[in-house]
Formats: sequence, structure tokens, C-alpha cells
Amino acid sequence: MIAPTDPNPFAPSTAAERQARESHMREVARRRWEAQQEQRRRRQRRLSLDRVKLIRELRPGRAVAGSLSPVYNMFNDHFLRRR
Repeated sequence: MIAPTDPNPFAPSTAAERQARESHMREVARRRWEAQQEQRRRRQRRLSLDRVKLIRELRPGRAVAGSLSPVYNMFNDHFLRRR
């Protein structure tokens, strides 16, 4: 019994095979780039949400003052900054 031989991977390929391989690699690179951009957007959003959450934790008086008049809000900010 004779086993079929594998084609030589180093043999010159046809132009159609090269083009198919290049277009496939371009598509892979594009999908990877899109995934990286999405991860970057998620990370930026998470960091900004963490920053807002930290500000709210450090200055709890702002949440109460936000529901009251703007004059009280300005007084509260000034008062808290002076302390």
C-alpha cells in the first residue's frame, strides 16, 4: 500500500492561492483590530465610570445637594472645598 504524499508547503503556490491567503490574513487582521478597538472603548468607559464612582464616594454631599437648588449646590461645593 502506498501512502499519498503531502504536497510540499514550500513549493511555489499559484496566484489565486496567494491572493486567497492574503485576503484571509487581511480579514483576520481587520477582525483583530476591531476587537482591540472595542476592548479599548470598554476599558476607557470602565475607567471613566470608576472615576465617577470614586468622586461620588469621596463627596457624598454632592448627591444630596444635586437634588436641591443650584444656589445650595454652589454653597455646598464651596463649603466642602474649604474644609
